[in-house]
Amino acid sequence: MQGTSGFSSGRPFGRRRFIHGAASIGLGAAALAACGSDTDEATDDVTDATEGTDAPEGTDASATTDATEPATETASTDAAAVGASITSGLIGLTLNGLNDYTRGVVTGVYKAFEGTDFEVAAVQANYSAETELSNIENFLAQGAVGVVIQPNTAESAGAGAKAAFDKGVPVGNCIWPGPSDADEFFNGVAEIDSVEGGRIIGRYLLEQLPDGGKIVVVQGVVGQGFSERIDEGLDEVLEGSNLEIVVREQGFFDRVGAVEVVQNAFQANPDIVAIVDYAAAMSNGICQWMEDEGIEDVLHVTSDADAEMVTWFGTPYLAATRYYSSAQTGLIAGQAVLNALRGEPVEFRTVIAQELVTADNVEAVVAENPFFFDEYADKTENL
Repeated sequence: MQGTSGFSSGRPFGRRRFIHGAASIGLGAAALAACGSDTDEATDDVTDATEGTDAPEGTDASATTDATEPATETASTDAAAVGASITSGLIGLTLNGLNDYTRGVVTGVYKAFEGTDFEVAAVQANYSAETELSNIENFLAQGAVGVVIQPNTAESAGAGAKAAFDKGVPVGNCIWPGPSDADEFFNGVAEIDSVEGGRIIGRYLLEQLPDGGKIVVVQGVVGQGFSERIDEGLDEVLEGSNLEIVVREQGFFDRVGAVEVVQNAFQANPDIVAIVDYAAAMSNGICQWMEDEGIEDVLHVTSDADAEMVTWFGTPYLAATRYYSSAQTGLIAGQAVLNALRGEPVEFRTVIAQELVTADNVEAVVAENPFFFDEYADKTENL
């Protein structure tokens, strides 16, 4: 992916340089915090993807997959099959919320449609399942020829995909935790093996904390399926060890909400030895809180990445991340929709590469598999 990057290679990371410069590329907004709404009535016909499902047999997205050539599986269904080739029209992109992670997703979707006559329009759902479904329905009412979903919940994303399917509109899913009954409504999904992601984090904790101790875990949004599956892998690895999760609460991908969870955990358990959170959007707030409080002897591990997060590497406040590229998820989902519109073969399942990243390898990993395509930074503003 020449000419793209998550940060400028060859320069030292400067956290305060990022804070002053972020506004110019639309990366400085904090995450919006809100709970998802109850959408049972709108989504009764779609089964929750996070219950009673297993990752595809033999799948290991932990490290062996080349991030630039993800593992793929050709679609076995004719979801929203497109007869004649379509070369222009509206592509609706709905994000589960707005933070630097989802801005990376936006750049990936725009890159997928680079050089075409399609018009991408992005909106965000403020972490509301009801709004997510409404966004998709609004795009369809506007005559969208394709839809890309960065899901809030499995149910709302599945219901929206079915609405598009019923109109013959192809749909791409930016991140899916595993197989579900809603898969028939999607043309292609970017799949992250979140159970393996939890294992990656757990193995690192065991390696770094041989003496054991207490851990606080900050989930994203319970109900999406991603946090629950990371929990599953983490619990599996830590079972029977001398590491104990004493607090596990959701932070809604919000830096302020995440800090509140951690503060409360430390008040009840001042001897906590590790903080684990499931998104860079939350990690950044936690790192700042740790610096403000002078906490330098607690291991902090996060998940994914954004421009601010990488600047915390090399400080005592961030040790590692379970890395995967948000831009890559948008690129994969967008490409699935584009191929369907062109009447070309569509890979249904593309497994996103993930690996443990520390200060030692972050620059090389991000250069190879960027979390943000800089050339589309302007598309992430005013969402």
